[in-house]
Formats: sequence, structure tokens, C-alpha cells
Amino acid sequence: MAKVCLVSSAGGHLTQAVSIAGELQGEHDFILCVSGFTAVRGIELEEMWAVHFLPVYWGHRVPFGVLMGMAVALWKFFRIFRRERVEYVISTGAEVALPALLVNRLFFHRPSLFIESVSRIDTPSLTGRIAYHLADRVFVQWPGLLRHYGPRAEYHGRLL
Repeated sequence: MAKVCLVSSAGGHLTQAVSIAGELQGEHDFILCVSGFTAVRGIELEEMWAVHFLPVYWGHRVPFGVLMGMAVALWKFFRIFRRERVEYVISTGAEVALPALLVNRLFFHRPSLFIESVSRIDTPSLTGRIAYHLADRVFVQWPGLLRHYGPRAEYHGRLL
């Protein structure tokens, strides 16, 4: 079975990632990379092969905290992808998607998919605008978003 790395931040993004795993259960082994330990509290994760936590270390509390957090996340994703031998990368967002997609693009060249949040109806998210250039495929869940993305964006109806 192929190993699929699901990358997600907490909240609705994580709910969408777990929903994807539920739909494809039995066909793939899933590795969940989530932005914090508390994000998975109360969610059934038995379909996951492994769960990795990528805590947001400094955030906006210290100068350059976001950049330091991204640097740590880049290193952690490199190690996870190498150790787990990931074959596909799927992300539902948000900020944790970018280091995963960047590491994949630079070092591993595995097929990747970014799914824009269903809550984005009129305008793309900042993560989506950047992920468009890093992911192989981008799915949007509202037809109006296609005009904001380039020709690689795809609309297949609401996925989640």
C-alpha cells in the first residue's frame, strides 16, 4: 500500500484531512502531520499509520518567530519524508502545508495535492496562493475560485 502524508493544521483543516483518510481507508497507509498535539484531541485516528506533531514553536510572540518555526518545520518534514518514505503528499492547509510542499518539491518530487478550504468561497487563502506554485495539483471547492488561480487549479465540486 502507498504511504500518503496528510498535512494539516488544527480545526476544520484537520477535520477535512481525517475525512480524506476515511474515504481512502484500506487503499493507503496514512501518515498525519499536524501542527499541534492538542489538535487531535477527541478525533478518531485509528486509520492513521503514524501521527507526527509539528508544534508552532514561537509564532508571533517573538521577533522572527514565524520564520524560526518554518525553519524547524522544514527540517522536521525532511526527516519525516525520508524516514517514512512518503509516496504522496496531500494538504488541506493552513500554514503547515507550505514547508511540507516545499520540502517535497525540492528534495523528494512526490505527487502532491493542495485542497483549498471549503470555507474559501470568493477569495483564495494566502496559503493557497503560495501552495499553487508548490503543489502538483490544486483543488478548489467553489467554481468562483478558479478565476483567482491559474490553469492548474481544478474544480470537482465540494470534496469534503
